Amino acid sequence: MLAPEFFPVYGGAGNYVLQIAKQMPSDVEMYIVAPRRHDSIGGGKEGSSSLDAIVPPSAHVTYLGDAKDVFFYNFSFQFNCAKHIPSMIDSLGIDIVHSQSAMPDYFLSPKKLGIPTVTTIHTTIEGHIEALKASRTPFGQLRRSEKFSLLLGPLLKVMEDRYYTDMRMYISVSEWAKRQASREKGIDPSRIRVIRPGVDSEVFNPSRKEEASAFYGRLAEIKMPKVLFLSRMATRKGIHLLLRAIPKVLAKVDAHFIFAGEGTRPDFDIPEKNYTYLGHVPRDHPAYLYSLSDIYILPSLYENFPAAIHEAMASGCAVVSTDICGIPEMICNDVDGLLIPPNSVDAIAESLVRLIENDTLRSSLGRTARNDVVKEYSWKKTAIQTRELYLSLRG
Repeated sequence: MLAPEFFPVYGGAGNYVLQIAKQMPSDVEMYIVAPRRHDSIGGGKEGSSSLDAIVPPSAHVTYLGDAKDVFFYNFSFQFNCAKHIPSMIDSLGIDIVHSQSAMPDYFLSPKKLGIPTVTTIHTTIEGHIEALKASRTPFGQLRRSEKFSLLLGPLLKVMEDRYYTDMRMYISVSEWAKRQASREKGIDPSRIRVIRPGVDSEVFNPSRKEEASAFYGRLAEIKMPKVLFLSRMATRKGIHLLLRAIPKVLAKVDAHFIFAGEGTRPDFDIPEKNYTYLGHVPRDHPAYLYSLSDIYILPSLYENFPAAIHEAMASGCAVVSTDICGIPEMICNDVDGLLIPPNSVDAIAESLVRLIENDTLRSSLGRTARNDVVKEYSWKKTAIQTRELYLSLRG
């Protein structure tokens, strides 16, 4: 398993690899190859001892290089994979290479490796760039990695088009992504298997409120409805839109907004009593924040199948997100969440006011959301389906 991000968990792809490793049946020997991640992009570094307590003995981790930058480190990881993976395949008797959509195996030809290669499609460069353009955010206000994505976009798209070929098999985490990959990259749909990510509904559980108060006592004491934005402070996550919507919300109702996630602290034009900025939080703290919150908001401009939505749903939050990409496969509008059009400050404000004013609707959406997620999604199911694909490729 080639993982450009892994542990400590930094994003959706890192969480995906970690959960697959935890839940994969023990008859599958996994060798996870990843860069070692440092404080500069994650707000902390956890050692191998903490990882050993999480993954089973059948999962082995090898670090190739360091991840010191959220954009450029992936290029060095690609070269490290090209240098070391062929010998690892020979010495360890590897049967299958499973990579992620950041193209860590870009310089490793599946034909030359001589064994099946599987790639999980999380996001695409093309999708990132379109989302940044759609945000209409001035270039100077973008994050450093977002600026590089735009500047190097044409080159990265050429690389991506070269990478996505019928020489490999694919796992798509949504039906939307399967359609996109087939249409944009010309991949034979029969080579794409949809395997949806799971959620740990025991970890993400509304009953954790009391436990959460030990870490976030001040938040637990706040009586007004609490709205959580827990994601990277990135343009494509819609943080700029939410910040513009909040004054419209507060003009009609009282609420407290919680901001948590990696990235540069935004400028807040909000009364201090109406928001809490936490920044990066420890890996096991999102569950506490969901359980303390009444509403979870993710007004993204581009996503595939964001784990945070299912985590919030499992925690009993009323979820508001955009009607884009794979998100409508996760939320049924007005049943277990609210879907709004993208890039609309007014839609964000109206949906939040509606939920803040209506306790009954808010509770109903949260209760139905948890029931739906618990019934349909688990990481064990995801791991078993992935194992089935592995076995089919071995023949």
